[in-house]
Amino acid sequence: MDKTVTTIKSKPIFFDPEDHLMSWSELNKKTEWIKKQKFDLIHIQTPFIAHYYGKKLAKNLNIPIVETYHTSFEDYLHLYMPILPESFARWLSRNIAKYLCNHCNGIISPSEQLKETLKNYRVTKPIKVVPTGLPDKSFKKTDRYTFRKLYNISPTDPLLLFVGRVAHEKNIDFLLHAFKYIAKENKSIKFLITGEGPAFEHIQKLIKDLNLEHSVILTGYLEADHELLNCYASSDLFIFSSKTETQGLVLIEAMAQGLPVVALAENGTKSILENNPGAIIAKDDPKKFAKTCLTLLNNKKKLSQMSMKAKKEAKQKWGSVAQTEKLIVLYEEVVHDFSADKPNNKLLAANEITN
Repeated sequence: MDKTVTTIKSKPIFFDPEDHLMSWSELNKKTEWIKKQKFDLIHIQTPFIAHYYGKKLAKNLNIPIVETYHTSFEDYLHLYMPILPESFARWLSRNIAKYLCNHCNGIISPSEQLKETLKNYRVTKPIKVVPTGLPDKSFKKTDRYTFRKLYNISPTDPLLLFVGRVAHEKNIDFLLHAFKYIAKENKSIKFLITGEGPAFEHIQKLIKDLNLEHSVILTGYLEADHELLNCYASSDLFIFSSKTETQGLVLIEAMAQGLPVVALAENGTKSILENNPGAIIAKDDPKKFAKTCLTLLNNKKKLSQMSMKAKKEAKQKWGSVAQTEKLIVLYEEVVHDFSADKPNNKLLAANEITN
């Protein structure tokens, strides 16, 4: 690991092992080291322990905080805490978000849609849109056929792909119902669902109930640097129906590997899908969604053209260099406004990192 990066140990959350949370005791072990670094700014990435530790540290060091607001908890909280009435859970999420954001010096939103949501929450701090960028490795040429061979998929079978957390808010049920129509029209088409999450068993059962066991493949978690890139490259079309994304990074990852996208344009995904030559916005109806996919798969020339345009679009708009430049400008503005004129330009990212 880069010597300029230090990590904090974390533990899985008991009710959701895919997610991790760090402890105050581990953070406190790093406090003296942090104080010696003379940081100019703290960038917080999660609204949990990292937020409160970052806030406490910023006060002690007299430096500003920016926070990236990644998740629309208003759409999620009632799903993970069903004991709460949905209306109360949404009210609670909005007010917590407002409280957290208004205790920072600046907020980063990954999309214009989320920025507007935060403004509607009455967040009064400056909000700047900086989408999450893709590293150069996301664009590297990968192996299409090795991955197919690993999962016994014929090189000639059309392959649809979903990548993401296997959770109810991702609306994977919709994709499976749409795929039911697709499989009826073309029995050689396969559908890969890549990822893990709390709805994994539910999705397994739904696949069985829809009699799609021979057409749908659940890969579970794939290592990001090689397995996942090969998975993208092995596929013909990326499909997505989540309505709660703050950005939809997997859409860009797919496009970076030359994968055309068919998706619903809801919340943050609108900023990626609208006016995008590598994507098609589909109707929020399983049968119509299926028809859009089949029409594109049956038009090899258009599919190929969209593949090239998707990769170009991802590189030009969401490459990491462009987004990093935006981030640096924001850092400089926040530090300047805070009147922090210090000799060393070091930045501390208070993240919850799995180690």
